[in-house]
Amino acid sequence: MKPTLNLLFLVFAMCISNYLSAQVTNATEISLIPHHTQHAVPNSLKGVNQSAKSNINYTNNQTFIDEFSAINPGTMRFPGGTFANSYDWELELNNPNNLNLKNTIALADSVGAEINYVINYGTTTPEEAAQLVHILNDPDPIYAAQRQEHFGVSEPIGVHYWELGNELAAKWEWHVSWVAGGQNLWIYYQTDTDSLNIPRETTDSLHYFGGEIWRKGWVPMSGDGMNPINSMLGTHRKITAQEALDGELNIDVEFGPIYQGQVIVWAVETLIDYAAMAILCDTYPTNCQQNIYDLIAAPQNLLDPTEYTVQTDGTVLIHPSTPLFENQTILVEYQTQHAGAFDIRDAMKTADPSIEIGYCIDFRTHLLGAVPEFDDRLAVSPPDFLITHPYNKSTDLALNNGYLSELMHLVDEKIYEDFIPDETELDIICANMGIPEIGIALTEWNIRLCGPGNCNASYNGILGGLYTANFFSQFYQAEADNMLDIRLSNHFAGIAEGMNLIHMWHYINNTVVPTAQSEATRMVNEVTGNQMLLSEEMVIENNPISTLHRLVENTDGTSSMVPFDAEALKIYTSDDTLNNVLNLLILNNDDVFAHNIQFAIPCDRIGVGSAGLEILSGDLSSDIFSTSNSSIQNVSDTYTFSAPMFSVSTLKIPYTPGSSCLCYADFNNDGSVGVVDLLALLSDYGCSESCDTDLNADHNIGVTDILILLTLFGGVCV
Repeated sequence: MKPTLNLLFLVFAMCISNYLSAQVTNATEISLIPHHTQHAVPNSLKGVNQSAKSNINYTNNQTFIDEFSAINPGTMRFPGGTFANSYDWELELNNPNNLNLKNTIALADSVGAEINYVINYGTTTPEEAAQLVHILNDPDPIYAAQRQEHFGVSEPIGVHYWELGNELAAKWEWHVSWVAGGQNLWIYYQTDTDSLNIPRETTDSLHYFGGEIWRKGWVPMSGDGMNPINSMLGTHRKITAQEALDGELNIDVEFGPIYQGQVIVWAVETLIDYAAMAILCDTYPTNCQQNIYDLIAAPQNLLDPTEYTVQTDGTVLIHPSTPLFENQTILVEYQTQHAGAFDIRDAMKTADPSIEIGYCIDFRTHLLGAVPEFDDRLAVSPPDFLITHPYNKSTDLALNNGYLSELMHLVDEKIYEDFIPDETELDIICANMGIPEIGIALTEWNIRLCGPGNCNASYNGILGGLYTANFFSQFYQAEADNMLDIRLSNHFAGIAEGMNLIHMWHYINNTVVPTAQSEATRMVNEVTGNQMLLSEEMVIENNPISTLHRLVENTDGTSSMVPFDAEALKIYTSDDTLNNVLNLLILNNDDVFAHNIQFAIPCDRIGVGSAGLEILSGDLSSDIFSTSNSSIQNVSDTYTFSAPMFSVSTLKIPYTPGSSCLCYADFNNDGSVGVVDLLALLSDYGCSESCDTDLNADHNIGVTDILILLTLFGGVCV
C-alpha cells in the first residue's frame, strides 16, 4: 500500500504545483474543512476603555446604548488611564454627572459586558484594595448590603480582571501616584540645591516592594495632565477667604500617610501671579517650573515646625504665627511610606482567590535576577498577566509617504515580532521559577495616539476603521490558534467629546456620532465576536501578495525602507450553528487593488438562497467613510464578490445542515473514504462541468477538493 500512497501524493503535489501556477490572476478561493470546530472568543478580548471622566449624558441615552450593544462588548475598562492611579471610587459616587462606578455597573449590565478594574495603586492600601474586591465580588450578606447602598444592586458584580495601576513605569504618572518612574529621572529642588537622580531600578523596586519616599521638589512635566503645579511632588493649596479668617487650615496630602517630623510646610509671603507664570510656562516650561518652585520654596517662606501639626487622621493642621491671607500659596512636602504591588496583590487574592491580577511594570528589565530577594518574592506573589500599552510609532511618516497598507501590518509586527517572542520569554521564566504561566494584557490607543485631535483627519476614516478591524480580529485569531495567551485586551476609548482619534464614538452637539472604528468593531464582532474557526480549518488559495516597505533603524543610526512581501487579505470565519449561518470576515489591506473573493461552503452545509454582504470603505485621504449592504446569490453553494481596496467586508450565508461529508467523498459507495475514492477524484482533476467529485461545489475539481478528501481519508461513512 505504501508505494501506491506515495505515488498518489506525488501526483497530488504535481497537481498543486500546476494549480498554483495558474492561479496568478484568479479569485481568492476560500473553503472550510468539513466537520470544523468552533473556538469561543473570550469576553476579555473584546474590551473598551470607557473613562470615568465621561459625562453621564454621553452614555445615558438610547442611541448610545444601541450603538454600544451593537459592537458586542466583552469588557469595560474602568475607571480609565493615568487618572485611575488616584481615582477615589467612593468619593466619586457623590458626582452623579459622571460615569462613576455605580453608573458603570448599570451601563455594563445594559450592554451585557463585564468590568475590568484598574486599581488606584497611587493612593490605595492593601486593606482598601481587598475591601473593594469584597464589595464587588463577595456574596456574603454584609457585602450584599454594601452593594445595595453604593450601587443599587445586591448581587455580586463579579469583576474577574484587575490591573494594579496604569503605566506606573512612566514619567508622566508622578502627579497621580506616590511613586512612578521614567528613564533617567531627575527630581529638582531650589536652583542652588543639587538635583537627585532616581534610576528605574529604584522606582521599580519601590513599586513592587513598597517603601519610603520624600514627596519633595519637582519633576519635569511630561504630558497627560501634568502642569507646573501638580508636577511639584508636594501638595499645593491656595488659602480660601474663610481659612484666612479662621487663621488656620487643614490639608490632606494626596499621597499620605505622613507623620510628625516628616513634613515641611512653605507659606508664600506674597501673591503669585499664576497667569503670568502660565505664559512663561508655554514658552519655557523647565525654566517656568524652576522659577515657580524657587518662588514658593524660598527660605523666608519656610514655616517653623511649631506652626503646623500632623493630626491623627493624617492631615496637616497649619496655624502660622503670621496671619494667613486669601489666595496665599501653601506647599506641604512630606515623607510617605506605602505598601507595594506584591502586598496589594496578596491582599486582593486573599479576598477572592479566583480573580486574575496584572502588574503594570515589567519586572524583567530592572528587577529579575538583579535586585536581592525579588525573584523569591515574585515566586510567592506572581501576577496572572503583565500589562503592556503598545503605542504605534512612525505612523505619520508612513501616512505622509503613501505607505497605507504598511500601517495595517503594524498589527502583524506586534504579534509576530513583539508579543510572541515576549510570551515565549515569559514562559521560560515561569518554567524555571516553577510558577504558573503569566499571560499578557494590552491596552492600545488605535492607529495613532492623538491627544488634542489635530492629527491627519484620514486616521479617523477608513484607515482607523481598517486598523481597528485588524487589531481585534488578528488578536482573536492569535489567541484561538494558541499562539498567544491573552488574558485581557482593550482598544482605545468609548465615547467622548471632540475629535480625538482614539474615540469609538464622538459626542458632538448632544449627538452620538459613529466612527469608522465603531463600524469596523461592530462588523468584526458580528462575525468573530463570540466564536471563530481555527486558521488550520480554513483553506485559502491565491491570497494576493503585496510588496510593502518598513522603516528599519540601521546600526549606524540611520534608517532605511526595506521591502517585504505580505498577504493582502486577512480572512476569518465563524459558524453560527444555532442560527445556521456561516460568517466570513475579509479585510482587504491592499491600498491599491480590489480583490475578488470566492467562498465555497463545506460539503456538510447546503446554502439557502442569497447571502448578506456588508462593506465598510472610505476615502483614503479624509475621514469620510460609508457602509453598504447587498445580496450575493448562491451558485452551487459558492458565493463570489469583490472586496474593494482598503475595506472591511462581512458575508453572512444561511444554510441547511447536510448529511455527513464522508458520504459525499465515498464515490464508490463502499462505506469508507479510501484510495479508490482519491483516484476517482484525481482522474477528474481539472473538470469544470458535471463533475461527480466536486466536493466544494465550485464547478472545478482542484486542490481544495483534494485537501477535503485527504482530511476525510480513512473515515467511515455514517
